[in-house]
Amino acid sequence: MRNLLKENLLISPFLVFYLIHSMQTGISVLDLRGISKSAGHDSWISIIISGLSIHLLIFILYRILNKGQGDLIAIHKELFGKWVGGFLSLLFILYLLMLCFTVLRSYIEIIQLWVFPQLTPWFFSLVLLIAAGYFVINGLRVVTGICFLSTLYSIPILLTFLFPLKFAHFSNLLPVMDHSFRELIDSARNATLGLSGFELLFMYYPFIKHPKKSEKWAHLAVIVTTLVYVFIALVTFVFYNQGQLQEILWGTITIWKIIEFPFFERFEHLGIAAWIFIVLPNICLTYWGAHRGIVEIFSFNKKLILSVIIIILVAASGLIEDRTSIEALRRFSGEVTFFFVYGYIPILFILQRLILKLRGGK
Repeated sequence: MRNLLKENLLISPFLVFYLIHSMQTGISVLDLRGISKSAGHDSWISIIISGLSIHLLIFILYRILNKGQGDLIAIHKELFGKWVGGFLSLLFILYLLMLCFTVLRSYIEIIQLWVFPQLTPWFFSLVLLIAAGYFVINGLRVVTGICFLSTLYSIPILLTFLFPLKFAHFSNLLPVMDHSFRELIDSARNATLGLSGFELLFMYYPFIKHPKKSEKWAHLAVIVTTLVYVFIALVTFVFYNQGQLQEILWGTITIWKIIEFPFFERFEHLGIAAWIFIVLPNICLTYWGAHRGIVEIFSFNKKLILSVIIIILVAASGLIEDRTSIEALRRFSGEVTFFFVYGYIPILFILQRLILKLRGGK
């Protein structure tokens, strides 16, 4: 497949860093209740454990793609045939749409809670998806540019988390390793959704120039993302005690309330508005992956598929309105993501080796 792509459609290997890092940095970092529920103040250790496991998964993922003949759609077809492979690819597309919708609806909930309580979810979804659709229809290089800019814009936003340190109670982190290994693993499992996003490599791998050279950049992206998550987790844990953290919705955003400037008192409103530059790559990448997958499987008109995806996501955002449903959606997305990255990717790696070995024997 890669040989059929024009040179002007390909991206440089180092840009994989921005694609993975911007996809991993999203909504989950704004709410650490789920991660800290099991391991409490030791949850920052669980984030490191989760990050280390992601390195192993990226190693496996590159072994799969290096052996394959294109993206995941082509690999499924090569290994399992047209019908079974097409069905598995369709499930992956639904998975990407689920991630896109989870990020979209979670961000809308933040806006409703903090800025505009009367905001109509379907209308904001429509506006944001039309904007994302414009980037998607212009190709991966444009989406990659959005990811690059998002990484740059996130630097000053992340620096704002230094302000709460003057109110820090570092005793909140003691005693270290006060939780069992099982509790740490449960917490690491809850961190899966936040550190996911690298699996989009399955779709844009054929668009990378010299793709094997991009592996080191993928690992570097995970290192940086893990450090960012650990930093924000530590700031949050020294600012709140665990009892407070479990009772506060979107606790990371609440931290911004202590930041005041003479010309701008409600800094959390500015932070939420600026966070759209971090959320947008999440939406664009999953949107692009689902769009390309559908076009590749069914050979439908690109603009038609783009419109259908917008209609489906807008309709779904209008149906899920109460906070309980949104929380259930995030939990469900986390469970599906966990089983996909820790279950399906290793299984696919084993099946690919077995099937290619058997065919080689024949």
